[in-house]
Amino acid sequence: MELLNGFIDIFSFTTLFLIGGGVFVGIIFGAIPGLSAFTALALFLPITFGMQPINGISFLIAIY
Repeated sequence: MELLNGFIDIFSFTTLFLIGGGVFVGIIFGAIPGLSAFTALALFLPITFGMQPINGISFLIAIY
């Protein structure tokens, strides 16, 4: 039952939207010379402080 609740949380619209945005940001930062995934994580970490934990971690993983 808990596993099903986890999948429901991950596949919600908000989380999938943040994952898509994180992938986009990660591609942009990866394409710019001199910027890396670690730079992107450091810049976007403060944004995740106000998010739910599932959303914030999913966003940071997608950026990486």
